Amino acid sequence: MGKLLDKAKAFLQTRSKQAQAFYDREHELKTKITELDAQKSKLINDYVPGQALDIKAIDKLDEQIAAAQKEIAVLRVSKERICDYNIDELIAHIAEAKSEISDIIAEKVKDEEAAREKILAAKKAFLQAQAEHFQLVRQVKDYRDEASDTLSGLTKPIQDEINRLRAKLHEYDREIYQLASTTSYNVVNGAQPQIDLLQEEKEKIGREINRLQSYVGEIGVPIPTLDNHRDGNGMTIYFIHAKEQQNAAERGELT
Repeated sequence: MGKLLDKAKAFLQTRSKQAQAFYDREHELKTKITELDAQKSKLINDYVPGQALDIKAIDKLDEQIAAAQKEIAVLRVSKERICDYNIDELIAHIAEAKSEISDIIAEKVKDEEAAREKILAAKKAFLQAQAEHFQLVRQVKDYRDEASDTLSGLTKPIQDEINRLRAKLHEYDREIYQLASTTSYNVVNGAQPQIDLLQEEKEKIGREINRLQSYVGEIGVPIPTLDNHRDGNGMTIYFIHAKEQQNAAERGELT
């Protein structure tokens, strides 16, 4: 805050402390009077006829009570003077503080305008970055589609060869099944050597299919969309959510 406003605060605090000091002293004197009255009452109540009455002690208590009452009267007059503010003095503090705080607020208004400009620039940059991400993903997919169209003419003969080899595998499976079914249980199958040869051929064909398959597979795009990126609570991390914006704009909190 400004110096003049601090000055006004100090003025109020000083007056408050002074007034409190008067209240505290008045309370202290009233407590003292109550105690003195109690002592005086005790002396009077304890008096027994025929015994000497301690007049001096009573007079001394009366003097102390009277002195305390006089001080209370003076305190009340002084307290009223302290609590009775000078209007011109108050107006001076108010005028100075208001003028100073108006200047400070005017500067803060300029800072607020600059902050809004930053928000607009950040918003534009954020949206621009999201648009660039979309363009990158679209370009990658376009490259993939173009490459797939171009390579389709080259991969067709390879795919035909894969299909032929798979048909060959099925043919070998049928032959193996037929050879295996020509013998009964616990009888040595004389066709076993032929079956083993067919199994070896099948393995060779399988390896060749796997090799050729790597050349005709689809071209993948390993880029997830922005809404696939989420935090532990399932919220998308590359979008600004209403709650996040409200926390920042209305509470000054960053999530």
